[in-house]
Amino acid sequence: MKIEYFGKSDKGRVRKANEDYFIGDKIKNDEYIFIVADGMGGHRAGDVASKLGTQTFFKHYKDLRKKNTEITDAMNRSMMKANNAILDKATEDPMKKGMGTTFSAMIVADKKAFIVHVGDSRIYLIRDDRLFQLTTDHTFVGKMVEEGRLTEDEAREHPQKNILYMSLGARKSFDPELDVNCEIKENDIFVMCSDGLSNMVEDKTIKEYVQSFDTREAVEQLVNLANENGGLDNITLQVIRVDHNRQPAKTEPIPIYKDKKNLFSFFKKLFHNHQKMEEE
Repeated sequence: MKIEYFGKSDKGRVRKANEDYFIGDKIKNDEYIFIVADGMGGHRAGDVASKLGTQTFFKHYKDLRKKNTEITDAMNRSMMKANNAILDKATEDPMKKGMGTTFSAMIVADKKAFIVHVGDSRIYLIRDDRLFQLTTDHTFVGKMVEEGRLTEDEAREHPQKNILYMSLGARKSFDPELDVNCEIKENDIFVMCSDGLSNMVEDKTIKEYVQSFDTREAVEQLVNLANENGGLDNITLQVIRVDHNRQPAKTEPIPIYKDKKNLFSFFKKLFHNHQKMEEE
């Protein structure tokens, strides 16, 4: 199974610090781990919570898998370990009391995606020219959308859209969202992001950019777009392509030459490349 991925985190245009954190890594043959965490805005040490939760989960999961612990069990146990690490840190340091983080982790292995999630960061799947949101927004406004009391457009503009009812580090006991039944197909694309992207860029635009650019360029362009649209929060994004063999329909700009000598060189190079393609 061929996996291509790229991720980036950006402070945005308004926040003084970046409280997001992410990891994308291959941990063994045909097994990859991807995490996006968004430290809770307005709380002390949100950046500590997102980094501590992510690194604790990552290390504990790898250790368990080395012992051949089953993937789902390893994810659950690592989630609890990460939650306890944040709670313990907050207990040790009163200045960090109340810190927490969203947390979305995805394991890609055995042609399946295994997901564990709390908060309102998101994991999308793009398949057959359609975009599906695989995770639930654990916000009170998100619950109102689920119940049909608000539309998606109304939720996007709601003043309390970022108030969470479940996060990592909030309480000792909780039930994270777990999905272990996502079968992967050739050319599937996963998009993982903090709400700094999903609040600034519409879902249909995310899909269009990911389909139009290669992996790295799609990430760069979407982060830039989120900033152009206001950059009100930290922006973190990972794009993961599975067995991606088709080149994206990216349009390269045509250079404009005022110098005739450079213009001649450009068309000579263009003709040479075309001739080479015909020979191949």
